[in-house]
Amino acid sequence: MQLPQRMLAAPYEACPKTLSPASSLRMDAIEQAGELLDLDPKWLQEFDVSDPFSGLAMTGCLSMKPDHRYGALALLTVDGKDAPQRILATPKLHYPFGKTGEFHFPPIKHIDIFEKLDGTNVLAYRFKDAAGAEHVTYKLRLHPVLRNGRWGNFLDMWRELLERHPAIAELPARNDCAISFEMYGARNAHLILYENALDCAVLFGIDAEGRCRPPGDLDLQEVPVPKLYGRLNADDDPVVAFARIREEIEADIRPSDDDKLTGSEGAVWHILTTAGEQVLFKCKPESVEAIHWKGGLNKEAVRATCWNLLETQDNLDYPALERLLLEEYQADDIERFREHIDQCLAEVQADLDFRNRVLDAYAATGKKLADDKAEVMRALSSQFQKPEMKKVFNVLKHAGME
Repeated sequence: MQLPQRMLAAPYEACPKTLSPASSLRMDAIEQAGELLDLDPKWLQEFDVSDPFSGLAMTGCLSMKPDHRYGALALLTVDGKDAPQRILATPKLHYPFGKTGEFHFPPIKHIDIFEKLDGTNVLAYRFKDAAGAEHVTYKLRLHPVLRNGRWGNFLDMWRELLERHPAIAELPARNDCAISFEMYGARNAHLILYENALDCAVLFGIDAEGRCRPPGDLDLQEVPVPKLYGRLNADDDPVVAFARIREEIEADIRPSDDDKLTGSEGAVWHILTTAGEQVLFKCKPESVEAIHWKGGLNKEAVRATCWNLLETQDNLDYPALERLLLEEYQADDIERFREHIDQCLAEVQADLDFRNRVLDAYAATGKKLADDKAEVMRALSSQFQKPEMKKVFNVLKHAGME
């Protein structure tokens, strides 16, 4: 099986400088956060936020280390009072092979293979205040809570899904673990363009020790899960199956508008080992890997990382982008590509500004695209050049205005 160049690269343990000497947290608090997550403070990013669901203030540190502690929280205070606790989150998924391309599957009892959805990861988790009262809230991959941003109204979209699937709020307590979701659809478009406007699916649970629990082991109260591709048993060859499933997913990929694809982003392999442990690997088709990894670091990969960064902050900056790129690429490769990275930052910023300009102009029309598409587009045509109108419509469509 031919594997993309980046898929064969060795993991790079970058050292992000996320805490400055002027940190607002006391150094003893930062050390406490490091102890909670068993991490050197160099991997920690401090936060001071208000939880939009409980209304409580939360301070602590978030882990940037791309392993099972990726996005994990060392929550230190709640509502201004000491309430130290560790919250493990959605782990970083890796491929089942190393830098030489040699597969390293563990001894297998069985493997359940689910579709890998392409959207925004949302974690439902519980935390306690200083009095011991328990609260449920939700976080983005690299942010301690949900938020609306210039790139997407993630909080508003999630509130819609909570109304559609009210059992979601019960799932962490019902299963005694955090629950990892993917929020996806045309209104939250990334690389894969879905027909449905907005939905979510349970990916897996994460218990207090960081162990993953597959959807089949959870009481989900009819909350959706990704499509199950099938199960492999101990006598199946996982290497052969990996190539076959990758090819089957590739066969359904089609190019779409806006440089997007239709089909599936790939698969997630939930492996139950003979020792009773759960191990997760990812599998992506060639078309998806080509967008991100062709020839190593490239502009498509940088642009995709820019959009990921905008999930958790409103402004693009090189240090924050570099931190995310270091999870996948070597530092010297990033430095050599710096001129192109700066170009990507400018291009994505221009796309973001254009999107906001379109949405502001649309709001000013006072009309609904779904009610009178022709009238809305005529009104907008006075503010945008003719070659821009297709892009204007795509912005409105992906924002859920259609």
